[in-house]
Amino acid sequence: MTRRIDAQDTDADRRIRDVLGSKGKAGFIVTAGAGSGKTTSLVKALAHVTATRRAQLRARTQRIACITYTEVAVAEIHGDVQDDPLVYVSTIHSFLWEAIAPFQSDIGAWIKRQLTAKLDELSGKIEKAKTPAKRDTMTQDWTRYQRQLAALRSVRKFTYSVGPDYGRGQIGHADVLKMVPRMLIEQPLLAKVIATRFPIVFVDESQDTEANVVASLIHTYKTVKSDFCLGFFGDPMQQIYPTGIGQVPAEPDWALINKPENFRSSRRVLEVVNRVRAGADGNKQTPGRPDALTPDGDAYFIVLPTDADRVASMDAVRRWLAHRTSNDAWAADGPDGVKILVAMHKLAARRLGFADLHAAFHPKNPPALATAFIEGTAWPITPFANVILPLCDPSNDHATLRILRKHSALIRDDLTGAGVVRERLTSARKAVTDLRDLVAAGGPGSVGKTLRFAHHTKLIDPVPQLARYLDPDGPHGDQVLSEKAREILDAFMTCDVRELQGYLRYVSRQSPYSTQHATKGAEFPRVIVLLDDSEGVLPAYSYDKLLGLTALSQTDRENKANGKDTTVERSRRLLYVCVSRAREELAVIVYADNVEAAILSLKVSGLADEPLTLSDLASVRGAYPSIP
Repeated sequence: MTRRIDAQDTDADRRIRDVLGSKGKAGFIVTAGAGSGKTTSLVKALAHVTATRRAQLRARTQRIACITYTEVAVAEIHGDVQDDPLVYVSTIHSFLWEAIAPFQSDIGAWIKRQLTAKLDELSGKIEKAKTPAKRDTMTQDWTRYQRQLAALRSVRKFTYSVGPDYGRGQIGHADVLKMVPRMLIEQPLLAKVIATRFPIVFVDESQDTEANVVASLIHTYKTVKSDFCLGFFGDPMQQIYPTGIGQVPAEPDWALINKPENFRSSRRVLEVVNRVRAGADGNKQTPGRPDALTPDGDAYFIVLPTDADRVASMDAVRRWLAHRTSNDAWAADGPDGVKILVAMHKLAARRLGFADLHAAFHPKNPPALATAFIEGTAWPITPFANVILPLCDPSNDHATLRILRKHSALIRDDLTGAGVVRERLTSARKAVTDLRDLVAAGGPGSVGKTLRFAHHTKLIDPVPQLARYLDPDGPHGDQVLSEKAREILDAFMTCDVRELQGYLRYVSRQSPYSTQHATKGAEFPRVIVLLDDSEGVLPAYSYDKLLGLTALSQTDRENKANGKDTTVERSRRLLYVCVSRAREELAVIVYADNVEAAILSLKVSGLADEPLTLSDLASVRGAYPSIP
């Protein structure tokens, strides 16, 4: 185990152990605010179970399941438990697939129902099509689905991957999330199998776990007769994805465990964190460290006019903060500098040189693919992140073969003899050389040229949707692309491949900027949070509405009246996640059409006592003449 296991116990840790030590079925929900050490409590719970039940679990060939949100978190927890084989750590997708994979006939029946429903839906739309072009497109899609349905009869084994290709026996992430929870509820045998294999299931980041997945796990808990423990670790205030459940509904016999300590933030930063949360559930966090080890820190709210130049005003604020705190790190861009959190708007895209790329993934009424772009998980970009750009990096020369073995069919499939291997390696070397020339040349349209070349030479093995776009008559030609996906891909192909470098630095947190979504779980010494609706925040969020600077829409009012999630609450949660990333110092910059109204709103809402303005920053104008 890592040093997390040696961390001092909190009351929450002791209560979790009490639940784990009880007989029969047990359930609990841990609510752990930002910086509370949620993962530490999770790891300590895993350590307790492995120490007290190892012999029993091994004798029954059982394991502890720990489900978390990302592959990064999976790797982190694996390291924490030192890859203990008794602990099965996985993403929710992998866990669900692990449960359903043996039930091959049920998988086939579910896919058949899905395709039949798609065909029926399209038949109705074709009859009502308003233009011949739309009718032709939908008819072609209907034919593709029909071919997939016919090909399904010859599939002998279904596998799991990022994207689906039903006719070739491949299901995707979204399929697993829809299919398995429904089967768990409808088929008692499957629930019994899961409870038998995994008598203890912990769910990390429960607030962002899909509601149907949570419902299926709770159903399993309620229906199985054997000993079974189900524990959720999360924080409803940190739910930032619309598919997440937020608050997990508790069964009457479950333990509700609160972990109010904050071991991350300075006193002044924690005060802001609590002020943001006060408008929601009101849960107040307390410093988790001794007074002598908890720094005072600094926290500022600064209101700037929306007509201020974003780059110039941001640079000016950073220099002012450096002067105010006598800490040049505010103005530094390196790893020890400041982290600037933005809602994926134009400032970061302009500053890091991927404005066209950003625009390509943000058409009018952007689809889920635009959200994936913000999160750094968009499948059109994955070949660049995983294969193309690493192959073009001279510092990765030693890893070329490893990258190709993992991602390229060229030296992975059908290697039947030494002669074939030599031929493939020669082809791969030439392809990589030509690929590097393409990327180095760059220019408009180089994204499309590079992708098509890499696909043609089998350097990449793209998801079926992208393979269908790049080669409509190829093996994945029966894939159906939505109109929005085609629109994004068409725009993406026209971009300069060199823009991807800045974008990937951005989403991987290697630049001063980071998306407000991507930063969840991270922490930094100094943080600037930008609240700026004018440059285009995500459609589901509005800081102006949160601050009362923009009126609520009719939908917002209806959602609020019906107890549904609103733009205001989503924005508050995202702001909470952002401000709680700061360990020592924090600055929140609000760009507002009406500066005086924004200042008043910040005061009335209790978020800030004395927000600063341009005139306050101008007090050091002599030192920093570029303040606009």
